[in-house]
Amino acid sequence: MITAHGGALGTGRNSRMYFDNVSAYNADAIEVDVYKRGGVLYLSHLPSLFLYRRKITLAEAFMLVKNKGMKINCDLKMRGLVREVIELAQSLGAEDSLIFTGAVRLEDSAELTCGQAWLNRIKGLPYKAKNVEKIKQKLEETGNPHFAGLNINKHKASDDFLAACREHGVKLSVFTVDTYKQLTRFLDWEVANVTTNIPIVASAIRFRHGGGEKI
Repeated sequence: MITAHGGALGTGRNSRMYFDNVSAYNADAIEVDVYKRGGVLYLSHLPSLFLYRRKITLAEAFMLVKNKGMKINCDLKMRGLVREVIELAQSLGAEDSLIFTGAVRLEDSAELTCGQAWLNRIKGLPYKAKNVEKIKQKLEETGNPHFAGLNINKHKASDDFLAACREHGVKLSVFTVDTYKQLTRFLDWEVANVTTNIPIVASAIRFRHGGGEKI
């Protein structure tokens, strides 16, 4: 899967221009940053001091991609938003498009009733090769199939870690992958997702490697 990072192709994070160009990314998903203020879920990389003035709401974002057949990665910037995001998506018929990253945790298992969650961290288990077996156990202990795997910074995705995840069947989403060399490397490792500012390049590499959903 290819995810267009917020602001891909120089469009600006969480901006109108970013959404206006969704069809041009040739990606499977887009990424948005989610905050809450005054009872409203809105898009911003940093908290807004003036509620959601001039901000796109998450409801608008769902509607903007609902008919485009794309998924939407909600990078949660605050804890405790999983249930509200799911309820909003369900009210708009967009629950099948949901992906979570960011502040989602194993502790949110009871709230995670749809979509897929890629964990940026698991308490007490740094993302290192020696911990992958325990990480796998932690994921399985939840009994929740909506935990899809791990979301890891490309700089921490060593060959040893990638090999350990492959051995134990732990799926990976890698961010933010912005060069041809890096994209090719993670394609060769068959990670489940890459998040990138150059989704068109990622799509071309995937096509040359035989297509499919793995990148």
